[in-house]
Amino acid sequence: MDVRTLVSRWFTRRTDESLVVQAESPTTLTLRHGRLLTAFDRLSRTITQQGKVVAPFGTIRHIRVFDEPSPAGAVAWWITLQLAGTGSVKVGSSPGRDHAAQVAGQISAVTGAPVLFGHPTLQ
Repeated sequence: MDVRTLVSRWFTRRTDESLVVQAESPTTLTLRHGRLLTAFDRLSRTITQQGKVVAPFGTIRHIRVFDEPSPAGAVAWWITLQLAGTGSVKVGSSPGRDHAAQVAGQISAVTGAPVLFGHPTLQ
């Protein structure tokens, strides 16, 4: 196999790009989007991505679900956590609004933060 074919396969390979529930227990909700793992720990009340704490639950203002065109032309429904101040944390995306809403509802049940639909605005 030549280098061009290898490079082409590398760049066109696709991991599962849809946000999925990796694991759920009484203490933790873990979501996966491609290679990104986001865990919501009920005991420590923190959110971790790739094993690093990114925010405590108390800093989440709301969970935002909004649509955005993907490079392939289809619409992706993104879930982000809007934090106190101007920070935000991308959790992942889903091709369907209903699935994104369901996952956002699961995050809300764990964190207690409300779910809002629509594009982020300056406040």
